[in-house]
Amino acid sequence: MKRIALTLAFAMLAAFPSAAQEKPKADAPKADGAKTDAKAAALPTTDEILEKYVKALGGKEAIEKTTSRSAKGTFEIEAANISGEVENYQKAPNKYASLFSIPGMGGGGQVYDGAKGWDSSPMSGIRELSGEELAVLKRQADLHQPLNLKKHFPKMEVKGKETVGKSETYVVIATPAEGGPEKLYFDSATGFLVRQDAERETAQGKMASEAYFDDYKDVGGVKIPHTLKIVSPMFAITIKMAEFKSNVEIDEAKFNKPSN
Repeated sequence: MKRIALTLAFAMLAAFPSAAQEKPKADAPKADGAKTDAKAAALPTTDEILEKYVKALGGKEAIEKTTSRSAKGTFEIEAANISGEVENYQKAPNKYASLFSIPGMGGGGQVYDGAKGWDSSPMSGIRELSGEELAVLKRQADLHQPLNLKKHFPKMEVKGKETVGKSETYVVIATPAEGGPEKLYFDSATGFLVRQDAERETAQGKMASEAYFDDYKDVGGVKIPHTLKIVSPMFAITIKMAEFKSNVEIDEAKFNKPSN
């Protein structure tokens, strides 16, 4: 679910640059929502945090048993009065399509066929991704990503404790081989990933965002967040997934270069 949100956020910025000029309403989460806990006790290691995360999701075996997943839901950019539908398709090890559609405006998204990646939108058409953008999409396309975080982020360091909403979290700075570092916030009680901060390349330049993950539910033995909010300085997107299916047949055409 988190990969759906992040790719949609960046794809929509390219698709609807006018929406990016709208400011989120006052009740949207603020960029400084998490506060550092200066009195943090002894911290767990990165390995301990990641092991608890995998266990919370359902365990290594359950994650590995998932060979494909599809998802459908809705999204809303409240400040710009834009809403629509989202679809997500994944097939192990790393084929991926995250798509959106808006009535009367068209659609787009991002697709990775295992080697090449594309971004498409009604405004900017189709772009083949390269460099940092392609590297990010490749990471997001990994269906078993929770098991491979240390592979995707060769440098991971526990930096402290912070409060995110009602959760006390451990903060991990995760640096990929290509691209800037990201901040991962893991709930110290449940082990779930509840927030992820990143700055990514987009068609409109660098874009900072905070992604908030909520409503984890079991899907084929693996816990997946069903509600996501992405907050940027330009706008906020709320995504709610209504349907997940695991180990289903997915047409290979879903991972072809977009045609629109």
